Amino acid sequence: MNSSRWRRRVAVAVAIGVISGCAASNESTSGSFAGSPYPGGTGGAAAGGAGGGTSGAAGTGGSLPPEQEVESAYESPVATGRYVWIANPASGRVAYVDAVTLEVKTTEAGNGPDVLAPVPDANDDVAIVINSLSSSATILRADKSGAIDTKELPIAAGSNSWAISKNGAWAIAWTDARNVSAANDAQGFQDITVVSTAKGQESATRLSVGYRPVAVSIASDESHAYAVTQDGVSVVDLQAAGGPAATRLVPISADPLEDPGTRDVAITPDGKFALVRRDGSSHLSVVKLDDGQLIDVALPGSVTDMDVSPDGTHAVAVIRDTGQAAVLPIPGIVTEPTTFDTVSVTDAVVGSVAMAAGAETALLYSNASDQERVVQLDYSASPPATQTLKLHAPVLAVFVASTGANAIVLHNPLPGTPDGSAGAFSVMNIAPLLPAKIVGTKAPPSAVALTPAGDFAVVAERDDTTKVYGAYLIKSANQQVDRYELASPPIAVGTLTAARRAYVAQKHPEGRLTFIDLDSGQARTLTGFELGARVVDGTSN
Repeated sequence: MNSSRWRRRVAVAVAIGVISGCAASNESTSGSFAGSPYPGGTGGAAAGGAGGGTSGAAGTGGSLPPEQEVESAYESPVATGRYVWIANPASGRVAYVDAVTLEVKTTEAGNGPDVLAPVPDANDDVAIVINSLSSSATILRADKSGAIDTKELPIAAGSNSWAISKNGAWAIAWTDARNVSAANDAQGFQDITVVSTAKGQESATRLSVGYRPVAVSIASDESHAYAVTQDGVSVVDLQAAGGPAATRLVPISADPLEDPGTRDVAITPDGKFALVRRDGSSHLSVVKLDDGQLIDVALPGSVTDMDVSPDGTHAVAVIRDTGQAAVLPIPGIVTEPTTFDTVSVTDAVVGSVAMAAGAETALLYSNASDQERVVQLDYSASPPATQTLKLHAPVLAVFVASTGANAIVLHNPLPGTPDGSAGAFSVMNIAPLLPAKIVGTKAPPSAVALTPAGDFAVVAERDDTTKVYGAYLIKSANQQVDRYELASPPIAVGTLTAARRAYVAQKHPEGRLTFIDLDSGQARTLTGFELGARVVDGTSN
């Protein structure tokens, strides 16, 4: 999912155990299955499908409930080139684990470090953490020898999310109101802090944006930042004389009283355009962020989902009622709003889209339907081509590798299980195309990560009531799946391709990480980051 995109969250899409936000690793497609109905969580019934059977023929979905977004990426821990960083709010320290040697070191942060993000850097491994109790952020920089340097800067109180620029020059701390319980209307959460991460020149600038931001992104050239708010898009000039400055507010609707909760907003990576979808509307708005011009794009029916490709050259809009997907060229759609490709899907219900980060391909699906299939959309072709792919259980969430060649599909709990709590996932090899392999799990899946090439993936499972915890390593080449028993609840997963390892972070008072060698399958668990990080167990598979 594009990090510049905000979609209105549904009630079941709640993070389990940790704060949600940035990706768990900058090297993998990763996320948590926040709609997972595992006992002890807050998800309730599984999203998208409970009581929502198919409506009529495949390709139509007029009487189905809304599509649900259940993919949500976890923020802590995070991974950089070869390190996994884990914050300990109780001790005020951050542990960093060398994924190659498994050596663990710790360093002081501020008071209550809890929200981490990786920062791209050409020379060092860099992360940044919000210290919630001291209203500060600490930049953590490890050089090639493993020596650590820290820099603490003041930030706006209550910050709970990060936006990081493509090359790591800027980090923006902001407050996502959806992660604040019992907020009242007087809390606008309009303060953001722009942090310059340049080594030896670190600085922080406090600014104000529109009411209750729901997403913050930074242009790929790192010149401007954009906050999607209830008032519109606030624009921040990062290169302004005298330092970063909020320069303007761009309305994203002709109706200033429009309900912002009905909007789905995507900003292109170059920061030139915002695309706006509205619940129940067959019209998309394209907003030019330099001059505020609104361009109306009329589609054949109500758009149930919309996303922008990571390179910003296309947008895909899904129209469930008519069984269609529209591929909009960017920036072509701005000057010719009636010129775009539409494709019809007659043998599947499609209401949502998952786009690959590095290929012109996407997977279309519906989690409001009981249909057991996904549709591959190749929008590099003209006209775009589709292929319906068979699965063996209803779809709940889809995670696509950057290349688009592989995917992991999570399913709703399967009927016939004794307690109804077990789940399943499918391993999909799309290029070359192989039959999808379904894997039944002992507990509901809770987190997913794929390597960028899609050659490996890891899926965690969690049931707090039965105390069943595990992780699955998937080798895509031969669809080999191996399960690893975990001693404590998994909270996040990720991969580090440079170190050839996957990791599973677990909930434990002293800190616990399990590393799995991608090639050999050997697993080793580290417990006790504050106690010398001894290796307490290990398994070989």
